[in-house]
Amino acid sequence: MGRVLRYTLFLSRAYLRDRTALFFGFFFPLLFMGLFGVLDLGAFGTVSLGIVDEAGNADSAAFRAALGRIETLRLTEGSRTDELTSLGKGERDLVVVIPGDFRIAPAAAGSSVPVLTLYESEARPEQANVGSAIITQAVDQMSFAVSRTQPIVALRREAVQGRRLSYVDFLTPGIVGMTIMQLGVSSVMFGFVVDRQRGVIRRIMATPIPRRSYMAAHVLHRLVVAILQVLILIGVAVLAFDVRIVGSMAAVLLLALLGSVLFLCVGFAVTAFVATENAAPAVMQLVTLPQLFLSGVFFSRDVVPAFLRPISDYLPLTFLNDALRQVAIAGASLGDVRGDLVGIVVWTAITFAIAVRFFRLE
Repeated sequence: MGRVLRYTLFLSRAYLRDRTALFFGFFFPLLFMGLFGVLDLGAFGTVSLGIVDEAGNADSAAFRAALGRIETLRLTEGSRTDELTSLGKGERDLVVVIPGDFRIAPAAAGSSVPVLTLYESEARPEQANVGSAIITQAVDQMSFAVSRTQPIVALRREAVQGRRLSYVDFLTPGIVGMTIMQLGVSSVMFGFVVDRQRGVIRRIMATPIPRRSYMAAHVLHRLVVAILQVLILIGVAVLAFDVRIVGSMAAVLLLALLGSVLFLCVGFAVTAFVATENAAPAVMQLVTLPQLFLSGVFFSRDVVPAFLRPISDYLPLTFLNDALRQVAIAGASLGDVRGDLVGIVVWTAITFAIAVRFFRLE
């Protein structure tokens, strides 16, 4: 253990003297956060509408289909409890509840019409007002098409207090996940490929340090750097952009640690198939670039095209980002993100097995 710690300290000192590594490891992610935080790319563009269909009939399906054809609305469906919880967390702008007696037909004489309940988030008044106007117009058009004279559906609006999320609140967990991925993949790939090609590892292996101690020191060094990066990024987000971490900070750090282990395994697995330092940048981009755009780093995964969604849902960075985002900005517990944890563990096991089978120091 003493050898591992001494060599870890040696690697850390070498890392601190490498200005390029420091720039890309610490300052480059901060530049991303500052740029996107100042631009506020999360400004109003669409309205997130949750739909609770308690009727479950052909008429309610037709109404949902009509709402789905409106480009401004981004629809999700779920139970009343789930959708209202998401509304309170700031994940929805509005929630419309379709009652069990919903029908698209004139009301019988002396009977009341079905009542749609529209819950609006007070934290996002602009989106709520636009969404409410769209739904009101859709209801009016539907009524006019059926009866020409009187409404066939009533609309009741209720305000719900919710948490207002800025774009930088959404961005911060994504930048954290991106940084963890870049450290795990690029540092392992460039470090080992270059040292292996230049004969550095061969000379180190001629010293008394065992191979296991050598590898353990590299892993420990990168895990320490990853946690420091996460703490610095979150500290800057909180102090400079007023980001509030709702969930447990300990849970965030644990997820960061698990993500670091995952992407270190990815890095070692990929490095096993890279022979030269000239090939390393292309392979690294092939592994990391799709995840930057498909795993919800800068933008919501709702914008991912349908044909890419099956890929996006199962990428390693998707599991990490979704878990970090749920804990950091929605206050979820580790139990709430157990599906993402399973995904992280499965990817770790797969890439670890590949790394053990194919990775060689020389």
